Amino acid sequence: MLNGLEADFTSKKKIFGIPLLHISSKSARGIIAIGDKATGLIAVGRFAVGLVATGSISIGIISAGAISVGLAAAAGAVAVSFGRSAGAVAAGRRAYGAVAFGSKVSGGLKINLCAADKEDIKDSKREENKEKTGQDKENKNWWN
Repeated sequence: MLNGLEADFTSKKKIFGIPLLHISSKSARGIIAIGDKATGLIAVGRFAVGLVATGSISIGIISAGAISVGLAAAAGAVAVSFGRSAGAVAAGRRAYGAVAFGSKVSGGLKINLCAADKEDIKDSKREENKEKTGQDKENKNWWN
């Protein structure tokens, strides 16, 4: 019924020559972009790229969608991020999902991947020290 329908709106207000709002049934580019293919600071569409992006396939700093790639955070059926990610299949430093890959994971099938950041190194050193002191106490008790 609406297959041949096309829409296009571009706001008159521009910031650095980029429209504040662009809504299109095809490709949209603006500070706020809404369309089939959206590119902007805030992007919403089937394929969205922006600082904050949401859509079927989305790429951004913060991203949400069916297939989602985010630099800081991602959420979706398949979510990949360098920071936090959540979804059915999630991969990231902190991943939450049915299948989760990362250094700190939570979910059904958890796959811990090696991470060499300062927090993880400090945590592993603390655990090693606890194990060493615990072994020493056991050895002392054994001799008594």
